Amino acid sequence: MASVETNFSAALATWKEVNLSELQKTLDKQGVELVDNQKESVVGRKALAEKTKEFKKIPDEEKHNAFKGLLKAYQTEIDNLTKRSKTSDNAFLHVYKVLAEVPDPYPLLEAAVDQTVKVTEAMEHEAELQRLRDENAELKMRINDFSSIENARKKAEMRTEQLEQKMDSLIQEKVSQKANELTATYDEKIRNYEDRFTTAVVAHKNQLRDLRASNETNQAKLIDHNQKQDQEAVAKLAEVDMIIADLEHANSRIVTLEHRNEILRAEIETTRSGTQTSDIVKALESRIADLESETEILSRSLDIQKQRTSEVEAAGQRKNATFQKNCRRGSDSEAEQLRTKLKQVSDYDEIKRELEIMKYVEFSGFDANDEGEEPTLNGHDLDLYLPSPNPGKSNSGEGRSLDILLSTKNKRLQEELTKLRILYGELEGSLQSSRQQLETLTTDLEREKQLNEKLEADLLSINKESGYGATDSETDILAKLDTGKRTDTPVRTTPIPFAPSADTSILPIVTSQRDRFRQRNAELEEELRNQFQIISELRSEVKTLQSDNLKLYEKVRYMQSYREESVSRPVTQLDPLPAPSSARPDDLSKYQARYEEAMNPFEAFRGREAIRAFQALNPVERSVLSLTRAILGNRRARAFFICYALALHILVMFTLYECGTGPSGTKLQIQPNPHDS
Repeated sequence: MASVETNFSAALATWKEVNLSELQKTLDKQGVELVDNQKESVVGRKALAEKTKEFKKIPDEEKHNAFKGLLKAYQTEIDNLTKRSKTSDNAFLHVYKVLAEVPDPYPLLEAAVDQTVKVTEAMEHEAELQRLRDENAELKMRINDFSSIENARKKAEMRTEQLEQKMDSLIQEKVSQKANELTATYDEKIRNYEDRFTTAVVAHKNQLRDLRASNETNQAKLIDHNQKQDQEAVAKLAEVDMIIADLEHANSRIVTLEHRNEILRAEIETTRSGTQTSDIVKALESRIADLESETEILSRSLDIQKQRTSEVEAAGQRKNATFQKNCRRGSDSEAEQLRTKLKQVSDYDEIKRELEIMKYVEFSGFDANDEGEEPTLNGHDLDLYLPSPNPGKSNSGEGRSLDILLSTKNKRLQEELTKLRILYGELEGSLQSSRQQLETLTTDLEREKQLNEKLEADLLSINKESGYGATDSETDILAKLDTGKRTDTPVRTTPIPFAPSADTSILPIVTSQRDRFRQRNAELEEELRNQFQIISELRSEVKTLQSDNLKLYEKVRYMQSYREESVSRPVTQLDPLPAPSSARPDDLSKYQARYEEAMNPFEAFRGREAIRAFQALNPVERSVLSLTRAILGNRRARAFFICYALALHILVMFTLYECGTGPSGTKLQIQPNPHDS
């Protein structure tokens, strides 16, 4: 108790030295100053960023002259940052110096509250005790009034004892006389009883013997006849009950006769002793009756007074018991409430440790990514350390508040979101440009194909008009012409005849044009292949960006929910949460729809049911389903499978045809080349 009082007085002295009101005023001033410094820092950084952008835009010849001003601006910004850090350090050290040795006020306040509760309870108990003492004094006074009645009762008891002693002496004399009389009567009674009992026992033994014999015969009969046995046993039991009833009746008659005999003998003895002591006995009996009546009256009054005192004592005991019960119930209820409160906050250390772990996990991974932006904080710069694994012990280091950490991470996520939006816009622009380029290339390719087909038609028309007289070498060369189509298309096998007059003029033009078309066609196919590859890469990047944007939208929703929860608290100038960034409503609605579609429980249930049905299949069906999904999910795999199926069907049909026409079929003949002649 003395240690608690000393701790309490020391804590009061320490908190008096702290002067909390003045400290709050200074902290408010310092907080306003820090917020102003932050605003000035943001303005200075923006101005410095604008100067840096302007410096980058200046040509290299003028950068030497503008470098001094930029360097001076950086130096002033560094000086301002050092000043702000010094002011922050001084403010923190001032608060730390004031609050370093201050004890925790919570246990002291709790002890004070407990003491006040105990003092009030003690005062109530003292008032109740004083009231009970007054009632006890009144009861004692009332009991003292009954002391005279107790003395009279004691005197009457003494008189009754004396009379009882006299009566005992007279009774002993009479008893000695009666004993001599009763001995003779008892001897005669005993002899009569013995004779009667012997005769009754012999008769009962004979009856029991007969009953046993009859019972044995009946049991022997009952073994053969179960139904008859039950009836005879009931009859025998009834006979036994009747015999026992007769025996009891006879015994009762014997007892009554003996009682009458004793009464007659007592009357005979009283007549023999005479009437000498009858008068004395009658006088003593009348006196005893008077004394007994007095004692009865006194005992009744005493019983009444005892009953009253017992009622008063019982009432006082009931009041005291109810008071103690109420006090005990109140203390038990308060103790139970305190226990429930303690149980409710028993996981405080565990929740605090989990919060520290979440803060360490969520906010300890910041890194500096770009050169143009300031380096963000890592876990140690944010005063984030992995807490102790023991939840019962409090962590030694206290980091920054959760609001500051969330605001820092929110700024970081907003910066990443803006970067990803810019990158998404650039990728969409590049995708649009690549699509436009692809469309132009496809139009050029179609136009070149049309020109190629037109040229072939013109050549055919020219050859038809000029006649058929070309040499074999010329026809062979022209037969090998490729008209600009794909390599897998069937090549024209019919020779194009030329006139002899067009030998020197058209052939080099056609061959050179053919070579140019082939080269251009190869270039266009290569370009088309590259464009398809770029489009597939851009589509994969767009998908990844959409998934990243969906994740960022989920984080933004989380931050917005946290901000909506923090709206209820009072807004001060030290609020570290940034204002929500203005975003386009169409983008937000689009990502909101995708997010809600992803969070749809029916979709998740449908996916789980599909997985369950897939796992319920046997291995063969599962492999067939996986192969079918793989083939149908890829365009090239689908084309390959279709070609493979067609080739397989053609092969089967050809084999069946050959088997059907094998013996009588026509033999293959080797056709000579018409150009060899």
